[in-house]
Amino acid sequence: MSLEPFGFATAGFFCLFFLLLITKEIRNEGQLRSALLYTVLFSFLVTCTSFYWMGKAIANITGHGYFFSALLFLIYGFLSFYKIGIVFIGSHLVTKYRFVSDTKFFLFCFPSLFLLSDAICPMVFPVYWGDLFRNQLLWRQIARLGTEVLGFVSVISVALMYLMVIKKEYEWKRSFPYLVPIFFIFCTNLYFLAESIPQEKNIHLVLLQPNTPYAKNEIREDFVFMTKTIQEVYNLGEEAIRNAPKPIDAILLPESSIPFLGTLPSSHPSSTYSKSFVDITEKLVSLSNAPLLFNELVWDDGSRNSFSQLSPVTLKTERRYKHILLPFGEYLPFETVFPFLRTLFQEVSHHNPNLKFDSQSIQTKSGESIEFTPLICYEVLYPDFVREMVLHSPSELLINLTNDSWFESHTETKQHAGAGRLRAIETGRPYIRAAVSGMTTAYDPWGREMMGELPIFQKAIGYLDVLTVAKERETPYLKFGPYPWRLLAVLSLFFVFFMSPKAFDSHKKKNEIEI
Repeated sequence: MSLEPFGFATAGFFCLFFLLLITKEIRNEGQLRSALLYTVLFSFLVTCTSFYWMGKAIANITGHGYFFSALLFLIYGFLSFYKIGIVFIGSHLVTKYRFVSDTKFFLFCFPSLFLLSDAICPMVFPVYWGDLFRNQLLWRQIARLGTEVLGFVSVISVALMYLMVIKKEYEWKRSFPYLVPIFFIFCTNLYFLAESIPQEKNIHLVLLQPNTPYAKNEIREDFVFMTKTIQEVYNLGEEAIRNAPKPIDAILLPESSIPFLGTLPSSHPSSTYSKSFVDITEKLVSLSNAPLLFNELVWDDGSRNSFSQLSPVTLKTERRYKHILLPFGEYLPFETVFPFLRTLFQEVSHHNPNLKFDSQSIQTKSGESIEFTPLICYEVLYPDFVREMVLHSPSELLINLTNDSWFESHTETKQHAGAGRLRAIETGRPYIRAAVSGMTTAYDPWGREMMGELPIFQKAIGYLDVLTVAKERETPYLKFGPYPWRLLAVLSLFFVFFMSPKAFDSHKKKNEIEI
């Protein structure tokens, strides 16, 4: 319940508290198989309670029936949250060979393991311990140092409270050492929240949400479906332009608003070029006299998922291809080694990744140029990637075109959007999310909502004024990245391990204070 769509920070603290209790039991049992068993069980429970929507996604992507999809979901569920094994197994190994309680620094053992689990465990849908607190306005500000640090200090805080309770240190003098670090973290968050960010330029955006249904491969040749989709997207755009309360600086059309098609001419047999797509994009740009930011599939030395910008007057298109492709969605892992996988995952595309990290610019009606970082769907889940994009080509805001319709889940779209909230805090830049079926929203550099959420799974139009920040602006995360904290975590574990007495006999641990 600490994750979206509930987002209760209290549940996040209780989650970490109970993880400490489970870890204590694993250490008491002193068996590696217990750590492995708890890892698998915890992974499955997290998947079934918070990421249950993967079952529907698997069914849609594979095109198979209930039995086969359920089988794949079970396999995914048992393995998807394997990162907790770093905490369980690491704790088991440390306490198996050392009396960690004999050092004053043993408190850093657990937060370090949690941070390292974030750093070394690549996941299809990355989940960070800091995600447990993304909806707590004050506490989440520590993400200015990175989401991994938000998780790190949260685990420290929970561990301190846990120690205070089990040691019954309730008198204020005795509880003081436990509460001071938490108070310091609180003050740091308060400072970040109260920080004044100089605002640069104003841009007025129109966000379209056409609610185009996810399209399987057989729809590609469905003339009626494609014609209806193109017409509906145009009608929605024309309505948005007609009812705009002020001059439009840019129109955002989400990912897969018009599936399968593109505007880049190509003689290749697999070309996605569509004259109808070209016509409606150029017409919308001409009516609004504003650039159109949209998603398309193009053929350019292979199939590419593109973030495209069509400029007025010149009608030239600037494209930035997607870097991080969704496994089992946009490419099929191990397909060359196991060709039979294609028969199991029939809906998986064959896209090629991009290697460039360029930002794009928008010319506003007031004559100002605004640089933005273009992100396509899944890319917003990776803080390291977004940081690299902003550092390589500095920008004033983040714009994310996305499509969550394949998952058919209110929970999933809230979780996906919540990742953008953390990217806004990490980079200190506004984040704009245009989603084909919702959730279409925006966050300021503190992660606060800048507009009401458009209704999910409905056609909708959003108008948004955004105050940008200087593209030279740096946050601690942009400046230093996650690497100092990861190094600190490694050094802390080594220090705790080698400064603790050796433990050769299991019976000697009975008097050890567990954390």
